[in-house]
Amino acid sequence: MTSSMATQPFHLAIVGGGGISRAHVNAARSSNETIVISAVVDPAETARKAICDATGCRGFPNVEEMLADEGNDRTIDGLVVCTPPSVRLPIIEAALGRGIAVLAEKPIAHTLATAHKLAELSRKYPQTTAVVGYCHRFVPAIEEMKRQIDAGELGTMLRFENTFACSIPGMQDKWMSDPAVSGGGSFIDTGCHSLDLYYHLFGEGKVVGATLHREWKNRGESNATVLLRGTGDFASVAGVIQSGWLEPARFVVTVVGTKGLLTYDYDKPTELRHAPSDGAPRAIPVESHEIRFDRQLAAFADRSTGGRTGSQMADFEQATQVAEMVDAVLKNAVVI
Repeated sequence: MTSSMATQPFHLAIVGGGGISRAHVNAARSSNETIVISAVVDPAETARKAICDATGCRGFPNVEEMLADEGNDRTIDGLVVCTPPSVRLPIIEAALGRGIAVLAEKPIAHTLATAHKLAELSRKYPQTTAVVGYCHRFVPAIEEMKRQIDAGELGTMLRFENTFACSIPGMQDKWMSDPAVSGGGSFIDTGCHSLDLYYHLFGEGKVVGATLHREWKNRGESNATVLLRGTGDFASVAGVIQSGWLEPARFVVTVVGTKGLLTYDYDKPTELRHAPSDGAPRAIPVESHEIRFDRQLAAFADRSTGGRTGSQMADFEQATQVAEMVDAVLKNAVVI
C-alpha cells in the first residue's frame, strides 16, 4: 500500500495543550502543510486558544465533543495524546474505536496494568496505528548508532550508557512527580526514554539493580540509577541509566563495543564522537537532535496512511515491554 500523504494533508488533533504539545504543533507547522492541526482538546480555554490562534484549528473542551463534531467539515486522521498518563485510556479507546490513529506521549501509561489494557486495545484494532512518542529514536545520531551496531562496526557490544538529567526543583509541585497521575517521578518521566533507547538498539533488557532517591515527601523519585543486562543476541550488553531532576544537567548517550565507542552529547547537537579501540578519535557530522519531533510526526502520518517510514516507531506492544521494565525498577529498587 502506498501513502496518501502525497495527495492530501494528514489532519491531526492534539489532546492536551500543555508544554509538550508545542513540539508537535511546531512539527506540523514544519511539514510544508502535509500535516495540518485541525483540532485541539483541552479543558482549559487558555490552552485551547493558544493552539487555535497558532494554527487556525477548532477547539474543544473534551474529546467527546470533538468526536461528535468530527466529520462535519473535516476528518481527523490522527490523535496526538499529550495528557497526563492517568487519563489516557478512555481517550485512546474512543479514537481507536473510530479508526483514528493514535500517537500517545510517553510513557504509555502510569501503571503496568493500564499499559497492558492499551496493548490489548491495539491488538483489538490491528489496522489502526497505535504508537508511543519515544522521539529519541528519531535523533540522527541515534540512527547512526543503530546502523553501526547492526552492521557490526563496533564489534561485540558491551555497554549502553545514558544520562538524561538536569536540575528542575519545581517538579516537586507538578503532576509529573505525583505517582497517582504520572506513575512515579524522574525515572518514569525521562528514564522511560532511556529504557526505550536500550530496547530500540539492543532488544529487551532485564533490570538487575536500581537505586532511587526521593527528595520530596509523598512524591515520586527525584533521581535514579538503573542497571540492565541484555538478552538474546545482545546478552553481553550491560545498561547503565541515570535520570534525575535534582543534579547537574547531562544529556548523553554512549554505546561501547570491543572495536570502539560512539557517544552523543545533546549539548553538541551536530557532532557524534567515534573513538576506535585502536586509532584516533573523530567527529561524525550529524543533523541536530532538534529535528526528532519533525521526523517522528512525519513517520506517524506516513505509517497511519499505509506508508513504511514509521516502522521504527514504538508500537503499544513495545511500549508495554518498556513499561514492564519501569515497573520492575519502581517495585524493586533500593530507595536512598
